[in-house]
Amino acid sequence: MLLHTLACCLLPFFMPVVTGHGGKKQHESANVLIVSFDGFRWDYLKRTATPNFDRVRSNGVIAERGLKNAFLTKTLPNHFTIATGLWEESHGIVGNTMYDPVLKEKFVVTNKSAMSDPRWFDVGAEPIWVTNQLQKNNGRSGCVMWVGCEAPIKGTTPTRHIPFDGDMPNRTRIDKIMDWFTGEYPVNLGLLYFNEPDHTAHTYGPESPEVTNMIAGLDDVMGYLLDQLKEFDLLEKTNIIITSDHGFAATSDELMVNLDDYIDPTSYRIFSSNPVAAILPNPGMEDSIYRNLSEGAKKPGAHFQVYKKEDIPPQYHFTHNRRIMPIIVVAKENYSIAYNGSQTHYSQKGEHGYNNSLQDMHPFFLAMGPGFRPGAAVDSFNNVDIYPLMCHLLDLHPAPNNGSLDAVRSLLRDEEEEETTLFTFGTYFFVLLVIASVGGVFAVAACRQHRYLKRMQRNRVISMQGGVQYSIPPANGGAKVPLLSESEEEEFH
Repeated sequence: MLLHTLACCLLPFFMPVVTGHGGKKQHESANVLIVSFDGFRWDYLKRTATPNFDRVRSNGVIAERGLKNAFLTKTLPNHFTIATGLWEESHGIVGNTMYDPVLKEKFVVTNKSAMSDPRWFDVGAEPIWVTNQLQKNNGRSGCVMWVGCEAPIKGTTPTRHIPFDGDMPNRTRIDKIMDWFTGEYPVNLGLLYFNEPDHTAHTYGPESPEVTNMIAGLDDVMGYLLDQLKEFDLLEKTNIIITSDHGFAATSDELMVNLDDYIDPTSYRIFSSNPVAAILPNPGMEDSIYRNLSEGAKKPGAHFQVYKKEDIPPQYHFTHNRRIMPIIVVAKENYSIAYNGSQTHYSQKGEHGYNNSLQDMHPFFLAMGPGFRPGAAVDSFNNVDIYPLMCHLLDLHPAPNNGSLDAVRSLLRDEEEEETTLFTFGTYFFVLLVIASVGGVFAVAACRQHRYLKRMQRNRVISMQGGVQYSIPPANGGAKVPLLSESEEEEFH
């Protein structure tokens, strides 16, 4: 009887693995927690001692040179890119400030009603919190101040949500999300935002001692988060992704591009300026404005580039959207843009938003958890790849996106190797058990009968599912994502 019991306990090692829709074993997938430290540049971890970030690095994975973010390296566009796996032209959040010619309205990040207005966010993109809740019966998402979480998207809002409050202490933010992970109806996905070191780098400059001190302070925040996860027995059950939206460059009021030197300030409207100017010319003025700016950009000592919308290089993924203005002026690194006499000096000591090809615009990336291979590293990858990565970790079908799981596959544990190791161990132990006992024959017979019954049951389940066919988008984003264009009147709801 004892041998029969032991033999049947070993059956899971021999039975074929039943896979889910993602080709993974059907099991309760681990939680995912993604954390963003706004403006945390790719090289900031080298500035000072960071023992808690080092805990993640030594037990997890890293992108050595950080992430390549979306073209306009601003906060809103890149947080929404991380959440959706879409470039700015595809998800429609093309700036912290932007204008929609169909809505005939201007979006400003400080406008709280705009941040919760689905007309700006629900235009075809599917953030990870929506994917999680639409696909999992027990999928619950919690957002602490993450861009886009306030607006209903596909009729869905996060199960738990806290809107932006820059005065909320960092530990309080962590306590909130820990409550959500451990409550009666726990979330399985958390998105957690901190607005530093961005604020400090704007005020004092990214190379300042104040930023170095802030990095050390944020390491303490990281330590508190790890300790809380451990205290609630979640550290080994959670895949933690730690990243940011952009890097930083130093600025000075002596490094200025003044548009008034090239174009009449009454001939256009401008919807963002630093360090990329989005210009909407008055009717009939587009060609002359572009010509004057182009001639100015060719002069010695000019520190900007100018593009007509249709001529923006395709690798920037910043053309096919009605919210992108007809003329874009891009300041060179460290320079700021003044216009219409309103800015003769620029008070901030640091800025971001420059071309994403610049290394100092890139943010950092660390991760650890049961889904990651400890010690693995890559040089860099695109931040659009984080969405398919999160879908993989949560065992979800990715919505159409511009990312690729292949770009980060080397950071992940190989499940097939784990299953092979488990099978081999079970086989070896079972053979020893049979050889060591005279009653082994009876145990084998009992196990065969048990396996037969299990197989019959499984076949019935599979036959019930036989008519269902799943379609998984290709790893590179697959299906073309609908774009917002000037020619289409999209219905907003």
